[in-house]
Amino acid sequence: MGVELKIVRELATVCVTVGELAAIETLIKGELTKPAFIEQFDKMAGTIRECYGVTAAVVLPWLEMTNETEFCNKFDADYADYKATYLGITNRPRVASEQAYLDYMLLREYKETQTAYPLLKLTFARLDEFIDKWITNDAWLAMTIENFVKMLYRFLTEVAELKQKDPTDAFAIYQALMVALRPYYILLENDWKVLEEPA
Repeated sequence: MGVELKIVRELATVCVTVGELAAIETLIKGELTKPAFIEQFDKMAGTIRECYGVTAAVVLPWLEMTNETEFCNKFDADYADYKATYLGITNRPRVASEQAYLDYMLLREYKETQTAYPLLKLTFARLDEFIDKWITNDAWLAMTIENFVKMLYRFLTEVAELKQKDPTDAFAIYQALMVALRPYYILLENDWKVLEEPA
């Protein structure tokens, strides 16, 4: 094993970014109401939300196996499905990030983004940094999700191998990681839902 801490760290990082985007959205929509601007902001945020949707969809099935009986009955089929699809999953956040950047560039054309009002000026600076670091140039969000998906696959492969020899020990190791991931999934889900609520 040995990848558990890295997996938790990557999910925690995704949670930090969804919290930042939710905070930015709350501040901007609390001050600006022009329908065309809000529509473009929502379009940009919606494409970023796809990254969080991918992450939630990856982790949720594993969190739903909460006892050894479910683990013994469902793990092999879920693992086979994940093994067959995880590489395709890793590209989706990158594609969504590219579209979010295009939507962001259109958003920056609105005069509202050039405000001198201190609260909004600082908030747009936060948004600029968020887009620069997490979405475009450094693409940390896509890379973080990609790492999470790949490391989770590595962990699940090791669990699958151990399960063939000792299902009880395999479940104990599996469950320890799921317990560690659950609070971060709850944070992700809560902030993700905030982002999906209409203004």
